[in-house]
Amino acid sequence: MQSLRVLVVHPGRGLPAATASALRARGWDVREATDFHAAAEIVGAGHVDAVLVSDPDGGGDREAVEDLYRTLDAGRVASVVVADDPGGRRVRDDSLLDFAPRGAGEEDLALRLATVSRHQRYVRQIESELEHMQRLGKRLNEHFSEVDQEMRLASRLQRDFLPKITEPINNVSFRTIYRPASWVSGDIYDVFRVDEDHVACYVADAVGHGMAASLLTIFIKQAVIPKRITGERYEVLDPSETLAILNEALVAQTLPNAQFVTACYALLNTRTRKLRFARGGHPYPLLFSAGGGWTELKSSGGLLGLFGGETFPSAEVQLEPGDKIVLYTDGFELVFQEPSRAAKLDTRAYLKRFEELCRLPLAEMIPRIETLLDADHGSLNPRDDVSVVAFEIGA
Repeated sequence: MQSLRVLVVHPGRGLPAATASALRARGWDVREATDFHAAAEIVGAGHVDAVLVSDPDGGGDREAVEDLYRTLDAGRVASVVVADDPGGRRVRDDSLLDFAPRGAGEEDLALRLATVSRHQRYVRQIESELEHMQRLGKRLNEHFSEVDQEMRLASRLQRDFLPKITEPINNVSFRTIYRPASWVSGDIYDVFRVDEDHVACYVADAVGHGMAASLLTIFIKQAVIPKRITGERYEVLDPSETLAILNEALVAQTLPNAQFVTACYALLNTRTRKLRFARGGHPYPLLFSAGGGWTELKSSGGLLGLFGGETFPSAEVQLEPGDKIVLYTDGFELVFQEPSRAAKLDTRAYLKRFEELCRLPLAEMIPRIETLLDADHGSLNPRDDVSVVAFEIGA
């Protein structure tokens, strides 16, 4: 047993005369006090590790006795109290006060002190670790608060990159949906005029939906090239070439951890109503005809950002007034699931919703889809980002 600083308090009867000597014989540093007030001051100053005290059992200055006990409890000091009726005393469950009957020998009292002192070390170690954990918890809370503020700012900045479409472009109306799974999204979309006759739009999805994916979306926006400018002349690029350029730009970044991108890029000639589109690993765009019904517009094309030299063949479709085109990300494959069939994923459930709404004008169709998304049973904790760019040909 390591050396203890022990205070022996014996203002009354109850302690064997040789108690202090017996404790010193164990190599402990023993001090004695014959006054409860003095004992409380010594304990409060932190000069002792353990206390052996003889309780006056009703006699003496009870206020001074209770003050000493409160000081022992507050300081978590290992203590043995010699009393006539120790069983009748009530102490807290976490107290380091032990009670011994009067008549206990020096050896018994020494063993009790040693035991309580050992418990004291464990308790203080646990308290120290708890205090450390509390400090760590406080620091983590501060850190999470900082991260939360930064993520809110990142979310706002990412939304600022998205187009604000309020008016039709050459008699073509556009509507969008943007639902990140967390603060920031791995989805990006854009709608822009290329020249007097052409309007382009795309939806791209960087794998994942965290900060890394969101940073990649900013690069995608800068790497989408709709036309080639030479001096005072320009050439509107075919969607296949636009995606090929984007792919090479992504490959050149040597993205880590097999990071890749899917995308669908569409180019509409608003004068002829001809739509050319190309895709790379992305869900097929949907055509909702003015007369009712819908179809997937298919074209081949692999993932972007993995291999250089990839091709993304474009396809063409003639649109008519009232036709609607919907580009979307694969987050839609996870929504509108039946709760009773949660174990079996229906990746085409969303198409049933689209089919129900396809006869509505675009200005009504997209808000209805958003309402359905809000009502979906997983809307409070979405599993993936959800984005849509849709447009309707005016009469």
